[in-house]
Amino acid sequence: MLRLLALACVLLAPMMARAQGTLTPGTVVWGLAATFPPFEAMQDGKPVGFDVDLAEAVAKRMGVKSEIQGFEFKGLVPALLGKRIDAIISGMYVNADRLQVADFVPYVLVGNQIVVRKGNPLKITEAMSLCGHRVAAPVGTAFELAAKKADTDCKAAGKDGVTLLALGGSTTCALALKEDRADAIIVSGPTAAAFQADSPDAFDNGGPSYANETKVGIAVVKGNADLLAAIDKAVKATVADGTYAALLKKWHLPEGSSAF
Repeated sequence: MLRLLALACVLLAPMMARAQGTLTPGTVVWGLAATFPPFEAMQDGKPVGFDVDLAEAVAKRMGVKSEIQGFEFKGLVPALLGKRIDAIISGMYVNADRLQVADFVPYVLVGNQIVVRKGNPLKITEAMSLCGHRVAAPVGTAFELAAKKADTDCKAAGKDGVTLLALGGSTTCALALKEDRADAIIVSGPTAAAFQADSPDAFDNGGPSYANETKVGIAVVKGNADLLAAIDKAVKATVADGTYAALLKKWHLPEGSSAF
C-alpha cells in the first residue's frame, strides 16, 4: 500500500505542476533582464539579486523547480506572450499597457530617483532641475517616461528641454553618469541605493524620490488563473515565514519598499 501511495504521489506531481499553469511540468521558467540592480544583475556570469532569490523561494513553496531565462527587458513581454516563459520577475512596473496582456502579483513598491555625481555639482534637486541637462534612463521603462515628462514640463515652462539618453539598463546609465556622458540618471529608489552602496564616492541623490506608489509585480499571461493564484499564494507564504523581509534586508531595499 505504501508503495502504491508513493507511486501515486510521483504520478500526481507533474499533474499538479501542470494545473498551476506552467509550460513544463514541475518547473517555473522565469523571464528576467539582469540590468536592474538590486532586483537583478550579472555577477560572475550568473544572475543575482532580489528577484532571483524571490523566484527561488516562490518556486520552492509551489513545489516546483525554478529556472531563469535571460532576455533584454523589451523582449520579456513578447517572450511571455509567445509562451517561451511562464512568468516575468524582473523589476517590472505594473502599468495600464501591460495589464492589457498580463496579470500581476505585486510584491514591491518603488519610486523614481534622480541620481547625480558625487557632490551634486549641477545642483539637481527635482525633476524640473533637469531642464537643459543630459539625462540617461533605461530604455523601455517608466524611468524613460519620467525623463520624457521632464522634457515636456521643461519646455512648457519656457525652459530648455532634456536631452534623453535611452540606454540598455540601469547599470549602463550609471556608467554614462560616471563617464560624464550624462548629467543625471533616473532609476528606482532601490537601484539608487544599490549604486551608492557599491560606489559611495561616485553618486548622490538629486533630491528625494518621487512617484513612490508604483507597483512592481510578477507578470503572468492574462487568463492563466491557476499560475497566478499559485504564485500569489507562494509570495504570501514568503511574507508569512519571514523570507520576504530577509530578502529586503539582504538586498538593501529602502524602507517603504514592502508591498505587504
